[in-house]
Amino acid sequence: MPKLEAIPAAIRRAACAFHEAGHIVVGWHHRRAITHAWLRPPQGVSGETCFEPYRRGFQLDRAGDLRRAEIEITILSAGQCGEMVYWNGAEGLKWYPGELRSHGDDLDQMQPFIALLQPPDAGLLRARCARAATAILYQPAMRIAHEAIARRLAAAGRIGADEVEVLMAEAGAQRLPLPER
Repeated sequence: MPKLEAIPAAIRRAACAFHEAGHIVVGWHHRRAITHAWLRPPQGVSGETCFEPYRRGFQLDRAGDLRRAEIEITILSAGQCGEMVYWNGAEGLKWYPGELRSHGDDLDQMQPFIALLQPPDAGLLRARCARAATAILYQPAMRIAHEAIARRLAAAGRIGADEVEVLMAEAGAQRLPLPER
């Protein structure tokens, strides 16, 4: 297995774009409003996806907030899941580094949500959320959207909310229904 430094920057950039696109697609599915995503210069081998902040904080005594916290963990898990789609594909497979370390910041961002949920086993919670993210990413329309978003992001270095909406619509992707009130 090649060491990360031996992998061409274009391959690592594409993997990063698929990582960020994973967050975008799963966030979009869960009705999180993206503002933008970008690949950091100079080579774009790391990136960031930004969503609009919540209007209110999370509280343990609100059942809806507990569900929102789990959704946030799922969205954060979707980066690594989305990146694995790339590494398991024809383009990335020969370069797969064998272990991903690209999601450390995602794991760090999960910690407040895990602390709120206080699961008996945080590893099981993370695994369940990763499975949920993967299930979304492997829906046919979501796979098309995921690849289109990743390719656009890799080419341009940045993608905004309007472009995401167009690509999701072109793929025929569907969001979760609005929650009942």
